[in-house]
Amino acid sequence: VQDRVLAGTSAGGTAINHVWLHVGVPGLPFGGVGESGMGAYHGRHSFETFSHRRSVLKKPTLPDPPLIFPPYTARTIRWLKKLF
Repeated sequence: VQDRVLAGTSAGGTAINHVWLHVGVPGLPFGGVGESGMGAYHGRHSFETFSHRRSVLKKPTLPDPPLIFPPYTARTIRWLKKLF
């Protein structure tokens, strides 16, 4: 099913088994396709503009740790600030 959805859709980024996690991964490009995308032209930029990379984040179906969802306690916020 995952492969059929990926093959049958066009998107700037796709996350499997999660909604927004791919946005926070620095190595994955973030952006849209078509009217929601942007690009540059000439040379390599043309190639990159008229080619389409698709980032795919595939999260295991293991449960997410509760600390990534609100409401955030003061302790959780302190911990996240230290981590990031």
